[in-house]
Amino acid sequence: MKQCPACKTNYTDETLKFCLADGANLISVPEAEKTIAMSFVNEPMQINVPPDSAPTVFPPAVSNQPTGKGVSPIIVAVLGLSLLLAVIGFVGFIAYIWLKPTDDKNLITTNSSTPITSQKPTPDSDNNELKEKIANLEKQVADQRNQKNKTSTGTFPTPPKSGGTARVNSPGDGFLALRSEPNSETGSRIAKIPHGATVTVLGCPKSSNIGKMSGRWCQVIYNGQTGWAFDAFMIF
Repeated sequence: MKQCPACKTNYTDETLKFCLADGANLISVPEAEKTIAMSFVNEPMQINVPPDSAPTVFPPAVSNQPTGKGVSPIIVAVLGLSLLLAVIGFVGFIAYIWLKPTDDKNLITTNSSTPITSQKPTPDSDNNELKEKIANLEKQVADQRNQKNKTSTGTFPTPPKSGGTARVNSPGDGFLALRSEPNSETGSRIAKIPHGATVTVLGCPKSSNIGKMSGRWCQVIYNGQTGWAFDAFMIF
């Protein structure tokens, strides 16, 4: 036997699941007393209702839940995986920026903060450079004129006549080189004439400079050897 928990109506039909009065779920109860047998074939159905309470009719419960299908678990998994990959990529980018070498950071900071400007020469600097070049040229011309004046005024010692003598004056080195040619670079040294020694001068045909000293190359004879000596180191 089944009974309605709301209105306490008993039913002998075991196939019923809901109360015909209020729609509540029926529950099974032991048969404590004889109930009225109900037949639905020829006679109307009789319900044993307690006399002290009237049946309350409740409309059947209607669910407000949507009957459509829920979100697919595959879609949820794909969305979750995409979000996780985005977070990992963002964290990796931040770590790359902060873990880069310090020189690269300084380089990026310098290039972004300091604009590169090309330095163009100003008219004043060009004028100063031109004036300096002109001054150097004028100085060279003046030096050349002074050398010519020295030559014309007899700065060089007057060469003696053929067969004259001269005394070597080279206290610094202690000797005067006797060379094979009238040139300190191409002429080889064939002898050392000691300081204070006397040489025979054959002639001084060529003027030249050795360093800052000006003089003539003279062909001389010393100790039976004929060569060239610079007369700036000789006293006639």
